[in-house]
Amino acid sequence: MSLTPVKQFLVFGEPVEVLVSSEQTHGSFCVVTQVSPPGGGPPPHIHEREDELFTVLEGDYEVFDGKEWHPLRKGESAFKLRGSLHTFRNCGTTDGKIHVVITPGGFDLYLEELSKLSMPPTIEEVVAVSTPYGISFPPLP
Repeated sequence: MSLTPVKQFLVFGEPVEVLVSSEQTHGSFCVVTQVSPPGGGPPPHIHEREDELFTVLEGDYEVFDGKEWHPLRKGESAFKLRGSLHTFRNCGTTDGKIHVVITPGGFDLYLEELSKLSMPPTIEEVVAVSTPYGISFPPLP
């Protein structure tokens, strides 16, 4: 069964599609895809509440584990547990697309709130939206 996006918006200028919303799963999980240009992806961050499973649909990505970058090619998956510093980025030369399953739900609501910020947002604006969702952006080690 293919999923039709429930919502679509831009987060930090990158298209995000919500395939399964937290509302649909009664808060159990949500599923999103994100298209990133070369070098694109979110800044390193920590989730207090969510675990994430990443699968590359198109292009070449890297996943950061707080210390090192690890390659993630089309069809490959990686997970990051809550409480761990992490991020992903498109390390390829063309746009890439990554599929993310997030549990428990609620992260799609956070992304939608981030999408309302003017571009480029200030770090203070990002932190103000992120803090109530338990998302932080600590300095890199």
